[in-house]
Amino acid sequence: PRAARPRALARPPRRAAEALVAERPGRPKMSKFARKGKEPPGFEYLKPTLEALENELRDKVNEPHEGKRKVESLWPVHQINWQRTRYVYDMHYKYGKIDRKVLDYCCRNKIIDGGLLAKWRKPGYEKLCATFVINTRNYNFGTVSICRVPASSLGADAVVECPTTGCRGCASGGGPRNIFGNKYGQHLAKIQVLREERAAREEAAEAGKRPRDDGGDDSEDEGPAPPPAGGGVVGTATETVWARNDDDDAYEDVANKKARA
Repeated sequence: PRAARPRALARPPRRAAEALVAERPGRPKMSKFARKGKEPPGFEYLKPTLEALENELRDKVNEPHEGKRKVESLWPVHQINWQRTRYVYDMHYKYGKIDRKVLDYCCRNKIIDGGLLAKWRKPGYEKLCATFVINTRNYNFGTVSICRVPASSLGADAVVECPTTGCRGCASGGGPRNIFGNKYGQHLAKIQVLREERAAREEAAEAGKRPRDDGGDDSEDEGPAPPPAGGGVVGTATETVWARNDDDDAYEDVANKKARA
């Protein structure tokens, strides 16, 4: 006769374990990024924007999809993944705001798309919207998505729209600057850096206009200067991580252009 199998050890009910954790008073809610291990120095510079993108992705996934095509409901997933990866990529390679340890931490914990980031380092893929669109196994006849066709090879009236990602053209050597045509195609690293530069200039100008304290009562403390028209510091309640409109002029206002001239 076959020996009887040992009875599996009983596990505690899941609801009971969750209730035990919920009963602990004063226990702060753990951030998603805190569960990925110890954060390297400099990651806190990226955290407000990454958390805003994570919340945006959650809202887009949970919103109703009535009236949309089946593929169109997944566009925000691909587009936010691109924007989040591009944000960290630019902060390291273009602006030098974070070091290699922070970049590796984001790739290792899948905060960003490491495969997409690696493709951007290769010639011809600097604006790639997703690795899916260049995988020939995903398309008939071993081709790629239409968004990878250079603008010079298309007609003047050709309408480009990738059915998978909603990209309007990510081939190198031309095409739209905002490859998605919405706020998810904006370069958040550039927006954040320009805002910081503008805030520093306004703070310096305000310090130069402030009268010196000579013991008189002519100078009153008027409090902090109001935030600029485009918003204040990234992460405040009066501003989002995106620019106020989606055209190319959203990245750099007139004041910044004059200052750089």
